[in-house]
Amino acid sequence: MVLNMLINEDRKAEQPFEKYKELLYRVAFSNMKNKADAEDAVQEAFCRYLKTKPVFADENHEKNWFVRVVLRICYDVQKSVWFSRTVGFDEVPEYEMKHFSLPFAYEDDMLWQVMELPSDYRNPLYLFYYEDYSIREIAAIMELKEETVKTRLRRGRQKLKERLGFQ
Repeated sequence: MVLNMLINEDRKAEQPFEKYKELLYRVAFSNMKNKADAEDAVQEAFCRYLKTKPVFADENHEKNWFVRVVLRICYDVQKSVWFSRTVGFDEVPEYEMKHFSLPFAYEDDMLWQVMELPSDYRNPLYLFYYEDYSIREIAAIMELKEETVKTRLRRGRQKLKERLGFQ
């Protein structure tokens, strides 16, 4: 009886992992820009889920919680001294870029341009265009006002135009 309860609890804990692992990996990779750090961020998010065992109102609340946690983990890592002393993505020679790939994501040149933007612009653009989140959902995930998200989207698009030589 107790064993069955433990097995059922383990299966329940695995369900969010199966549902969100690809989404969370894409979000983490777009911030961390390397596979190992992205995997670590996703793993840490699921560890926090298992430790805190949050209660969610619905599936959308659950998904947004996971994305928010992954973004916070990425921000924390990027602020750390260790991260500031490692070689960044933008320092990788262009001829070696072919070795980088985004698992679970369709790659295009524009995605790489988005990934090079500062996180204030990168995250709203990525969530809006690549993960199909609405402005309202992005605002909830990033704990910002909708107007702030709209501004960041507009400025991010402008920065992309500048990078690509469009005026």
